[in-house]
Amino acid sequence: MPTYSEPVNRRRRFPWWAKLILLVVVLYGGALYFAAHQARVYLNAVVAPPGTNAPDSCAEYDFTGLPARVSAVCKSAKFVDPVTGIDLSTGTVRTTTFVHDPLHATFSIASPVKAKFANGLTTDTNWQNLDSDIGGDLTGITHGLVQIGKIDSTVTLPSGPTPLKITSDHAELNVRQNGPDLDISSRSEGSKVETGFIPVNLPVFSTSLEATLDGRGNVLSGAPIVAGEAIQGDIKRLAINFGSNGTLAVSGPFRIAENGLLTGDLTIDVENYAALQATLSKSFPRATTIIDTASILLKSLSADGKTGKVTLNIRDGRVQLGIIPLGVIPPL
Repeated sequence: MPTYSEPVNRRRRFPWWAKLILLVVVLYGGALYFAAHQARVYLNAVVAPPGTNAPDSCAEYDFTGLPARVSAVCKSAKFVDPVTGIDLSTGTVRTTTFVHDPLHATFSIASPVKAKFANGLTTDTNWQNLDSDIGGDLTGITHGLVQIGKIDSTVTLPSGPTPLKITSDHAELNVRQNGPDLDISSRSEGSKVETGFIPVNLPVFSTSLEATLDGRGNVLSGAPIVAGEAIQGDIKRLAINFGSNGTLAVSGPFRIAENGLLTGDLTIDVENYAALQATLSKSFPRATTIIDTASILLKSLSADGKTGKVTLNIRDGRVQLGIIPLGVIPPL
């Protein structure tokens, strides 16, 4: 008798390894698409002010670095901040995201970076190298770190006869969203100031800053900055360190009102004030009287003859030491 074989089910014959390859391709394609999207998002965040889009010069994107990472490149960036009026131009900007971790990225900016401010002040900044690290979640950037080596910046004042030159061996800036607030820390090392229009002879110094801005955590995610909006926060420590020549630090809560007037209780902390007095008097001979008066005040409040601390009460720009009025700070 003739026999009949059952129909072959070709779906069951489709190899398991082929299914696995197809799945990997689909997943990789999705991850690659998302990484490319994030590269654009991060590039836009780097070259454009918060709340705006990338300038026309960044309309073309070049994606390279496949298959592990995706880089978005802007050959040059130029924009005018609608809030501050700063006209800024940079060299090549590159952001790189990783297929396995698309919410993490690095970016680089080629110098020079040139800026022109609304009051006519201009800056021209160059550096030897710039390393960075930024990351976030689906809502936007939540933290960032920038480290720059060998910085050389020239500042030209609108009424100054000669420019001001600032150099640093190393500088870094760290920002992080902390709930609704924004934490900021920065430091510089091997800094030097040179100018020909006022007699300044400051020795090499370093700087550091630890501060929190209240309610500004969403700025990293692209929230716009409103002109004239009040700013408040807490300066944990803002210091300039001249090494053996003394250290000057400021700390305390502050608020800058809509009209630019400062309010706060700022503590001035001086270490080795005798050496600092000599350093500042030599660097700013025209301010010797003010420096000497401040030194006498610190000495009277010093417990060990080397350090001094005073708290200045500032209300709408008016500065007082206890009940003693010291002067007025103009709108910032």
